Amino acid sequence: AERSLDMVVGILAILKAGGAYVPVDPDYPEERIRFMIEDSGAPLLLIQKHLHEKTDFAGTRLELDDFVWGDSGADSADALDASNLEPISGPGNLAYVIYTSGTTGRPKGTLI
Repeated sequence: AERSLDMVVGILAILKAGGAYVPVDPDYPEERIRFMIEDSGAPLLLIQKHLHEKTDFAGTRLELDDFVWGDSGADSADALDASNLEPISGPGNLAYVIYTSGTTGRPKGTLI
């Protein structure tokens, strides 16, 4: 996702649900994006609709644009369960995987 409120909400949702995220800059070359997604083994991709052409991800896609934050429509955040989730992860769990340029020219994932 591009830097936006949607991106921040997506990251917080992933962490709150006990997952780990892989930040992918949509300005990266398509080959780098494809490598990072495949190498990380990500089962889910949070994406903005206009970025679909950047990846041929075969797993589950969740479009951030499908949620209209603060709107009262049926697909809005207001229609979702707003109760606070109990934490299911802690300081010893993986939070994200950051990819560096790597000394070999291939990106290298570092677990944080």
